[in-house]
Amino acid sequence: MNREEFSIEIPKRFFSDVTDEPFENCNVCGKYLLDNDVPYAIEKAVRNYEGHDFSSTIYEFAICQDCHFEMQKAMSKESVQNLQKYYNDVITKKGQQPIVIDMNNFDLNNWLSACFFEGNEIENMKEYQIVGQFKGSQLIMNTPPIIIGEVAMKHMSELLSEKTTDEMNGFKDKFLGPSPEIEELIYGKKLLII
Repeated sequence: MNREEFSIEIPKRFFSDVTDEPFENCNVCGKYLLDNDVPYAIEKAVRNYEGHDFSSTIYEFAICQDCHFEMQKAMSKESVQNLQKYYNDVITKKGQQPIVIDMNNFDLNNWLSACFFEGNEIENMKEYQIVGQFKGSQLIMNTPPIIIGEVAMKHMSELLSEKTTDEMNGFKDKFLGPSPEIEELIYGKKLLII
């Protein structure tokens, strides 16, 4: 039995900063993403500037489900188990009740104002990541978008094996390019691809 899929049009917050339009292609294989049957994820890393009401995107990418599965296969079993345990621990702390979203009164900016894992407000962070699941021109709300704050990123990066860290750094070098801000954010740290 298929569960009903709830979705909304791609919010501008998930548009590419380069084109100010929705991502059209997977950054890994080039597959066109805006066909209604193509599942994919978008991830952006954002930096806030202390003392300023300003933030900038440090990196952004879209990755189709097929490429995402291939990347996950490259992760070590140890890393996958550690991340799964971390996620399960967070869900247990939040309680066993399902997350309920009222689609009639949904406010995306409010939903994405704090770290899903730690609860810290994004306005008080130096950096954070925003992640969403999409299908064609729709943000899939059955798996709602999340914020991964800097504290959660640090916890997660400490759970990754050296093999997985090397794989993620290889992805960064090949698909994101070495801008100075990316170097500062990622080199020596781990790129988290959820």
